[in-house]
Amino acid sequence: MPGVDAPRRPMLSSCEVAEQSLPGIGERYQLDCAEGGPVVVVIHHSGRRDLYVRDESGGNEAVVTLSDSQARTLGAIMSGAYFKPSVVDEIEAVVGGLVIDWVTLLEGSPATGRTIAEMAIRQRTRMTVAAVLRGGTPLVAPEPTERLQAGDRLVVLGRPEDLPGFVRHVVG
Repeated sequence: MPGVDAPRRPMLSSCEVAEQSLPGIGERYQLDCAEGGPVVVVIHHSGRRDLYVRDESGGNEAVVTLSDSQARTLGAIMSGAYFKPSVVDEIEAVVGGLVIDWVTLLEGSPATGRTIAEMAIRQRTRMTVAAVLRGGTPLVAPEPTERLQAGDRLVVLGRPEDLPGFVRHVVG
């Protein structure tokens, strides 16, 4: 990972971003707000992006290399601009402090091919499936008999502490 100079420009109230010019290479940005350790992005003049994630001790690091197009897609996904179900905006206004999240079922997810009732989602996870987004069509307040499919995006709500159990039970 390229060396670190003093930060040039702090940004965002809850996250510090240090920017560094890398002559002949591009620009380096370090975010010191991530849980677990700093995140560094190097943007090469060629458009390639290298993403480094270090653990808190500064020892281990993971590296991902993305093309310009891949990096822009990931950035859009991370910002919520790539996909945000419109039904979520409506639900957020109603439930206030409850966690609202959405997950996508995969081919091998435990819930794929099974109904909401067969999975006993509410009984086993204390989370509620508020909507299923399938092929761009929202199924709001799906019936317990709704058979879930790979690619379905489930909009769920409940208590924050129950979400990890829901993900393990339904998504795998």
